[in-house]
Amino acid sequence: MLDLIAEFRGLIVVHQKIPGSEVGRHSHDEHEFFLPLQGEISVTYEGGTASAGPGRMLYVPPNLDHSFTSSSQGSGERVIWLVDTKIWKKHVEGEFLPCAFAANSLAKELIFYLLIHQQTQGAPYFIAALIESLGESLASAHLSRKRIFSEHLAGRVTDARVTRALELIDGGFASLKLSDIASKSGLSLRNFNRLFLQETGLTPKDFLILKRVEKAKTLLRETRMTVTDIALEVGYNSLSKFIATFKRIEGILPSDFRAKKE
Repeated sequence: MLDLIAEFRGLIVVHQKIPGSEVGRHSHDEHEFFLPLQGEISVTYEGGTASAGPGRMLYVPPNLDHSFTSSSQGSGERVIWLVDTKIWKKHVEGEFLPCAFAANSLAKELIFYLLIHQQTQGAPYFIAALIESLGESLASAHLSRKRIFSEHLAGRVTDARVTRALELIDGGFASLKLSDIASKSGLSLRNFNRLFLQETGLTPKDFLILKRVEKAKTLLRETRMTVTDIALEVGYNSLSKFIATFKRIEGILPSDFRAKKE
């Protein structure tokens, strides 16, 4: 059973309650999110399979050939929302493969608020907040799958220029810009981004973010530096940006991370 719950500008929300089902290969134009309420759902595509049950969400990007299955456990009940690609691009940078991630509580609250207050004049603002929140969850899931650091990359990297870039990042990542690292490695920024991704499986930006967060975790564990000083030490001029990045990757605030380690 497929019921249309609500349709907003750039956002469609539907409700499914199917004991068990399988949908053959297909694709769609929108960014699609599943919130399972009962049962498990799985999406299979050329690169692999992503599955989610209650407590998690599942994402499928637009224009990706995939198949869909749901378990017969429970009622197979879920809420699905589809986001138009044009409105998505206004709020989220980057592209993401299908993935499951911990249910985003803010996204759930925004969805249900919109369902209850379908005539609210503030719908565009709530939709924008919803999309931005989901984009952050996807970026976090993307980084957590790619936690590869220089000590693990040493045996994989074959290009001397990328090896040089890794050494530069290890030696002074807090004060270096990507354009500086590219230049010192003998590459244009465009070729540096392409080659680094090819050699490591990470973009230089993602690698740098992970290195900064790992360094911050070390400082939080081993020193009594303030969170503000740690943010500056690892290369952030904005405390709020550092805190938001740390929470996005680790799932908790820097202060809470320190408290857990004490």
